[in-house]
Amino acid sequence: MQRFEQTIKFMFRETKSQIEGINEIFETAKTEDGWDMSGEMLYSYYFVDSSVEKLNSLGEKLHADGYDFIDVFELGDEETEEPTGEYLLHIDKVEIHTPESLAERNVEFQNLADEFEVETYDGWEFGEVGDYDEDEDADE
Repeated sequence: MQRFEQTIKFMFRETKSQIEGINEIFETAKTEDGWDMSGEMLYSYYFVDSSVEKLNSLGEKLHADGYDFIDVFELGDEETEEPTGEYLLHIDKVEIHTPESLAERNVEFQNLADEFEVETYDGWEFGEVGDYDEDEDADE
């Protein structure tokens, strides 16, 4: 399964600077993969912090707001796979977005990260609803 992600390390403080990049990602998904971007997609959102407690608190708040709280995962170094001391909160939601509404969601999540004193709102990715990593697992 191909998934598209936006994990730009700048702060998601406003929408205007995000629109062009999101438009390109949506257009690629539409033209190269044939995805209907006007329909529901599975959006995954990520937050990073060294405190599991902060991430759990944020995850519980987002779960109460209708998001699926997937888990908090310990991050490992890409080369050594040794623990980095950082953790990743993964939440999902099936929803419909335009580039503008997704940029607004990014600003909203950056503000929530600030409110919960979480180090980083780390971005998003999306895929077709029901198109999970099971296909990739079968190939291994």
